[in-house]
Parts: sequence; structure tokens; C-alpha cells
Amino acid sequence: MLTKTFFKLFPPPKYLNIPYAGLDISDDAIRCIEYSDGVHGYKLKRAGFRLLKPGIVDSGYIKDEKALIQEISSLAQELKITTVKASLPEERMYLFKTEVPDVNEDQIRQSIEFKLEENVPLQASDSIFFFDRFHDKLNSGKTFASVSVASRDLVNSYLRTLQTSGLTTVSFEIQARAIARAIIAQDSIDTVMIVHVMNKKTGLYIVSNGIIHFTSTIPWGGELIRGKKISDVPDDIFTLKHEIEKVFTYWSQYGEKRNIKSIIISGHDALAINLISNLSPSANVALIVADVWKNAFSTNYYVPKITFEDSLDYAAAAGLALP
Repeated sequence: MLTKTFFKLFPPPKYLNIPYAGLDISDDAIRCIEYSDGVHGYKLKRAGFRLLKPGIVDSGYIKDEKALIQEISSLAQELKITTVKASLPEERMYLFKTEVPDVNEDQIRQSIEFKLEENVPLQASDSIFFFDRFHDKLNSGKTFASVSVASRDLVNSYLRTLQTSGLTTVSFEIQARAIARAIIAQDSIDTVMIVHVMNKKTGLYIVSNGIIHFTSTIPWGGELIRGKKISDVPDDIFTLKHEIEKVFTYWSQYGEKRNIKSIIISGHDALAINLISNLSPSANVALIVADVWKNAFSTNYYVPKITFEDSLDYAAAAGLALP
């Protein structure tokens, strides 16, 4: 029954246009944002978070469903939210690119279904997927799809948890995609690397022309540098720098001439990491701290009641909350 319900919600029906909040669930915390209409874009209507004890969510898997329900219910009651668009953990998703016919979405979906088992270690019957379609000018204008796949059991566990918490789920979205929607300009065609730093892990994502092309999660988190002097940081940050260089080198060889123009850092420790001047793998690649509100409003006209540093932790929730 849960899966049947999920298919009605994922992706959401085009006619569905009801207010919802963005709810990001990670290993460390749950964070929520809801916007309202403003004079210059949107305004921050609601925002809040709950830190999670270790072991409630581990590497994207819900380990203690009862505890997570308690935390989500508490936050939902505090913020008075009933409907959400929620995140799915990147490290539990599979991502692949495939050529598809230039036809309607239903036919493209059927085409992708036939290719699922060739690209992910899941049977089609045990999988749920969504895709972004794009025309690739570097490949004779052919039509491709960037496909994200999750196991049916994983999705059902998140849906069941949210339902038991008293929330209606409009849809789910991979965290990387939600973060990209928040911090990359909507009209950008550039290729950028996102470095999203969490407490115990970091997501490395490559986005080109608004489409997620690569994702990876490494066991390096901001807790390793938090509270330390800048002079003590380089040794601890070497692992992150090395992983960024690996992804950069891989993309330089296989990215089909889409050169990375910048590296955008999000997460609470982004400001500290930005002080390490040699983190970028190339002098031609700028290192930028994310603007979580980029596609919601301009802080020249409206200043939210969240500090800039704290806002960096809300990147996924901010993207999920955007229409």
C-alpha cells in the first residue's frame, strides 16, 4: 500500500499546487524550511531543526524509526507544518546517465525501466526512480536522462516514518538535487562541483546545466576541523582536498569537455573551509561559499532571521521548499 501511495506522489502530479515545507533528513539532524510570497521573491515563513542522536539515522538508513518519528513530530508541531517535500539520502541512491528517445515522459519512463537492471544492482520490481531529461549539445543534440534510483524498501521506510509523524508527503527528492536547486542560479549553464559538508561526511556533486551528473559521499566531516586554529587545519583537511582532486581529475577525463568553473561549499563549516586557500585543484577554479537563498530572495531586500553561517546547513531544505 505504501508503494502504491508513493507512485502517486513521486513525481508529484502537475496539478498539485498546495503549500508545503522542505524537510531534509540527514544522519545528524532534520531541518525544515517553508517560504511565503514576498515583494522581492519569497520570504522565510518557517524554519527549524532537531539534532539527532547518533544511530537514529546511519548512512541514510533509518535505524530507530520510533525515535525519528518523535523528533519529526516535535518539529512539525513546533512549526505547524502538515505537508512536506522530503529528501532521500544521496549515498543510498544510484545515479546513471542514459540516452532516451525524444518522446513524452511516459515513453521515456518505459525506456528507462528496461535499462534499470543494466545500470544498478537492483531488480526493476524493487526499484523506484525519477529522472531529469536534457538535450546534450556536445553529443549531436541527443536526448539523455540523468536517472536517480532508490530501493523500494528505503523509500517505503521514509514514507512510513513521515506518515506516522502526521505529515503528508508531496514528493521525495535526492539531497544533491535539492541542494543544487538552492545554491546554483536557475539559469546557469555552467558546470560546478558542490562540496556539501556535514558533521561526519561530505557530499561531492557535479552539476552541469542544472542536471546532476555525478555524486559521491566520503567519510570526512566538519567535526574534524571545527573549533581548531587555521594553522592546525591543513593536516585534517588533506583528505577532503585529496577527494576533491580525485573527482576533479575524473571529470576532466570523462566530463565530455564540460570544464568545472567553480567549487561551491555548503554546510555549517563552509566558512572555515573557505579559509584554506589551496583547497581548489586549479587556479582557474574559484572556491565559493554557497548562497542558500540565491533562488528564493535577495538579501539586499530581505534579511531572514537565520544567520548566514547557520543558513549553510539548510541548503537541502531550502532547495526542497522551492516550488
